[in-house]
Amino acid sequence: MRIHYVFLSPWIVFEIPSRVIFGLQFPIALIVSGIGLLGMLGKRAIVAEAASLSLLVLVIGGRVGADIVGGPASDTAVLLVQFVAVVLFIEASKVVLVFDRENAELVDKPDELSQGLRKKLAMWAKGQLVSQARIMIAALGLSLALLVFGGFSSVSINQLVFSGGLVLVAVGVLLFLLTSRREPERRLRA
Repeated sequence: MRIHYVFLSPWIVFEIPSRVIFGLQFPIALIVSGIGLLGMLGKRAIVAEAASLSLLVLVIGGRVGADIVGGPASDTAVLLVQFVAVVLFIEASKVVLVFDRENAELVDKPDELSQGLRKKLAMWAKGQLVSQARIMIAALGLSLALLVFGGFSSVSINQLVFSGGLVLVAVGVLLFLLTSRREPERRLRA
């Protein structure tokens, strides 16, 4: 989980048409990968989040740039998979960094209570990562299904507000599910 930037960054950057980023895919991929890896290995949340946000900007900006320069844009499904992957890794990196921070406090304590808390913390992290993966897979499946459904039907101007409202509700529900119950319980330490 710590080195996901090494694999995710090049995939996203090399999907962007060369004209959009002036042929600088390789240096940009190296910079974003390096910053993300530095943030995760150095346990610096702000650095890891900066790399993740730059990946989001690259995903969205690459698509917008491809539309502006008139170059070949990646498939919408690929864009959707990239976006969901970046969001998943943003959330997963937060869990890993919280786990590292909390585990560092308990690692030097050999008493039974601390060891029990370490086990509960590991179970919490595993549960968070599995839950986030399930939510992202469901979001990706729902989005792809809506993409296919939208391809077969046409949305008129009258239905646009209704469709936009449904999308906003779906995004709100996903954000709530992603952000609720994020931190390990503090009362376990008392």
